[in-house]
Amino acid sequence: MDTTSSKSIVEVSVDSAAGRKALGIMNMRQALELPDLPSLTYTHPDPRKAAAGVVVSRRELERFLTCH
Repeated sequence: MDTTSSKSIVEVSVDSAAGRKALGIMNMRQALELPDLPSLTYTHPDPRKAAAGVVVSRRELERFLTCH
């Protein structure tokens, strides 16, 4: 299974002083269509890493999309 295609699912969260709050679950392309805000984080596109709580930045998510 290709775990880093544009159809891979990620959870988008916003980090604030009150902690991390989930905004939604979407595919990578949809996540990258959101505004470029430094407070947004994304679960890792690999489901095993996402389940372990690994988050990535927008730049890392863009690299996954272009490199895989």
